[in-house]
Amino acid sequence: MSQDRQPPAPSSAVEHDPSCPAYVPPLRVVETLDAQGQPTLDIVESPYEQTYRLGDVHATKLFLALCRSQELMPYRHRRQHTGTICVRATTTEHQRLWTQFLELSKQLDSKLMTVTLAFVKAVEAQTPKR
Repeated sequence: MSQDRQPPAPSSAVEHDPSCPAYVPPLRVVETLDAQGQPTLDIVESPYEQTYRLGDVHATKLFLALCRSQELMPYRHRRQHTGTICVRATTTEHQRLWTQFLELSKQLDSKLMTVTLAFVKAVEAQTPKR
């Protein structure tokens, strides 16, 4: 492993700069009151931007539709490729989105393969024999 690819040495006091655009605030523990008025602790996740790179046009359309169905707003930064999609959500939402996309992507690929094979057979049947 080259020196520039080695992981950084662990540090006991890692300082995070909140002004950094890549900064993601950690999970917060918030004290709230339940229905009976008893104090409870809740964990609040902070949303962050995740970039997804999807090379296929069909996969991109599927991913955009899935984001919108979960009320997430997909977007692109200026000069990004059309296969690159950014989504701002919590860790739980990102995990749910990606697992659902992988499941639906497998189904889409199998249906596209079926349609493609049927199309190729139809074209072969229509071509005149020499």
